[in-house]
Amino acid sequence: RRTTGGAPPRDMGFLLDATPLEWDESLEVIRYVREHGIAQFIHLYNRIKDIEGDRLLWGDEVEYAIFKLDAERGTVKLSLRGAEILAGLQEGERSVPVGQQCNWVPEWGSWMVEGTPGMPYSGYATDLLLVEKNMRTRRARLLAALAEDEICPTLPCFPLMGVGTFTDPPAR
Repeated sequence: RRTTGGAPPRDMGFLLDATPLEWDESLEVIRYVREHGIAQFIHLYNRIKDIEGDRLLWGDEVEYAIFKLDAERGTVKLSLRGAEILAGLQEGERSVPVGQQCNWVPEWGSWMVEGTPGMPYSGYATDLLLVEKNMRTRRARLLAALAEDEICPTLPCFPLMGVGTFTDPPAR
């Protein structure tokens, strides 16, 4: 992976800001990735297989697509401002008290951002009551970071991807 800067690696394996390899480039390293992925899994399994009574920590993630609406033309396009919006969200979280923060990370598309809780939830039933509130908080913060003509639905795909000029600004 060719990194382009961004946040340092985190314990939970969050995606770094990076440039994906082209298909031909990936073919050169696919065997290495496969072999080392298996070796890493076996190493990790052997390291933790005997742990008992460990505290359950968990979280959720929501991947938001960012769309640009053009009311005049009646069109919707992918907004390629993901990195810009992400930087603003991350900066905004610095002023939020610990325990109320959200974590914002890049998602694989430049029209997307991913939001997770700032801290993991515990294994207690009361934490279930925090999930929806945190999801609402994340959506509100993201909506505040969008331009007036942008929306952030949680869709698994963009139905017009690959059809005409489907990004804003137009992709090269």
